[in-house]
Amino acid sequence: MGFSTMLEGRGYDQPRNSVKQVVEYLKNNNFQTETEIQEGVWGYYRNRTIESNKKFADLLRRGLDKGLYYRVKHKRGRSQYVYFLIPE
Repeated sequence: MGFSTMLEGRGYDQPRNSVKQVVEYLKNNNFQTETEIQEGVWGYYRNRTIESNKKFADLLRRGLDKGLYYRVKHKRGRSQYVYFLIPE
């Protein structure tokens, strides 16, 4: 990462989001909705902003595809799915 990109404030100096953060969060808070995960892990409040949640939703789907955690259809409020880990 170059010095000039940090000075310009493009965000390259910020830590990257990962599915490992979701796994760590679910270890302590199992059976969470997508909204609860986004708020708890990244501090993104999707119902209070006009910004897109695509990057966070894609991160959650990537973890599902890798088999790091699972989801089940369960209607809770406006959410249709809850995400969970199977205890080891």
